[in-house]
Amino acid sequence: MLYNKYLSELNFNKFTPIQTETFKHFNNNKNYVGVAPTGTGKTHAYLIPLVESIKLEENFLQAIIIVPTNELINQVKDMITPLLKDDFKLKSYDANMNRQRELNWLSNYQPHIVISTPEKLNDLSNNGLNIRKTKYLILDEADMMFDEYYLSQIDIMINKFIETKYLLFSATITNDMHQFIKKYFGSYDLIDTTNQHKLNIEHRLIRINYETRDEVLKKVLNNLNPYLAIIFVSKKEDQIKVYQNLKELNLNIALISGDLNKHQRKNILNDIHNLKYQYVIASDLASRGIDFDASHIINYDLPYKLEFFKHRSGRTGRMDKSGVVITIVDNDDRFKVKRLSEMGFDFVEYNSNLNKRKTRETNKITEKEMQAIKSIPKPKKVKPNYRKKNKQKIKEAKRGRRNVKNR
Repeated sequence: MLYNKYLSELNFNKFTPIQTETFKHFNNNKNYVGVAPTGTGKTHAYLIPLVESIKLEENFLQAIIIVPTNELINQVKDMITPLLKDDFKLKSYDANMNRQRELNWLSNYQPHIVISTPEKLNDLSNNGLNIRKTKYLILDEADMMFDEYYLSQIDIMINKFIETKYLLFSATITNDMHQFIKKYFGSYDLIDTTNQHKLNIEHRLIRINYETRDEVLKKVLNNLNPYLAIIFVSKKEDQIKVYQNLKELNLNIALISGDLNKHQRKNILNDIHNLKYQYVIASDLASRGIDFDASHIINYDLPYKLEFFKHRSGRTGRMDKSGVVITIVDNDDRFKVKRLSEMGFDFVEYNSNLNKRKTRETNKITEKEMQAIKSIPKPKKVKPNYRKKNKQKIKEAKRGRRNVKNR
């Protein structure tokens, strides 16, 4: 295969299913939608064939990679840089960009590849960056990008292209994404390798009975010694509360908040990568662009959008490694838990001390017990205390069948 040389260059043992499928479809005439779990190599799936497809002798913008956050811009830049030849002109436009300096450069040159958020790209495309002849538009982490604001920015951008191949990569396909794909992609290949990726992740479910979430969380952490655990907390006020509570336990813990400025956020992310912290508290939005090798994910609560549960879980068990996801739920979460089970998440119940809960087989009614219950004669007239007496007869019938079974 053309791309086998990258196995040794990137120190890969083999290509993942999403990478193999993307290689096959990258240069055909159809647009492309690639779906695979978080942590299965989607970014390299398009970077490798993209680098091979760029013609260095053509001095115009040939590919645009759109991502939702500054952290992802830098992450993709770090991943593509080792693949590039000396004459490659790569530009990444993040929050630290010196706008005037870039505009001066664009007055004389055009990059081969741009990595940006939609907003930055639209600004520069109005002031010197020529995107009309772009061959490839790649939307990465797409399901984290499809809210009303991002969609409006992407609409502006797409209307400027002449003949461009669209490639979209995501861990899930949401309703908003369906509408977007239907509107712009026309004829396209949809490749979903979710079932081909065998993720070694254990999903542990802890139900709250008489304790609070905070009490359960503290018990869990007392019985845990992770390499790195990300604690997902949905509400901003809860994030601060959880952070303060856990600081009292003298844990090495960091909080990634939307209130951090870009320098504070960058410093914390670097500290986490350097293993200064054992625990990280984050929300779904604040965690966009985080690419840590976490051993454990702890869901203090369930996300508002259940598709984000896949993103949370995908922070561990990455690239054939094992991981544990611990989810704390109460009775109000029962419908969400049922929906997640239907989505394919196989939960094993634990208590807050991280011991498996024993299932009570005695509560299950066997076929013979059901026959014994059906054999109870129904009275011709319903007398006072009928319900109580009938309930006792059912209990005795079940007990009789179980005594026979035990003998």
